[in-house]
Amino acid sequence: MKESATFITSASITIFLTGCIIITHDLSAGFRQSLAELTGHHWISVSIITLILFVLSSGLLLGSKSVRKSLRVYDAGLWSTALMAVTLLMILGILAELTARFLME
Repeated sequence: MKESATFITSASITIFLTGCIIITHDLSAGFRQSLAELTGHHWISVSIITLILFVLSSGLLLGSKSVRKSLRVYDAGLWSTALMAVTLLMILGILAELTARFLME
């Protein structure tokens, strides 16, 4: 159970940070260009960063009992709800940003 709860927590953290990266890259041409310079295309960079974030957060949570305890990682119900809420929040944030950009054009 420890690993599955840890991965749900890692997914929540990763989705939140990836959503922030996507919103930032939509708002900042310079940031998008920096991402494109990393791998040749900004979406490939975002994908690689997402994989790295998930692996690092999972490793940190699996390796540190104090971090797991402080984040209440073993509360799978809490983190399952957080995963749904974060996913919905990031979808709505990205949709709002895209809608605002479309309306301003």
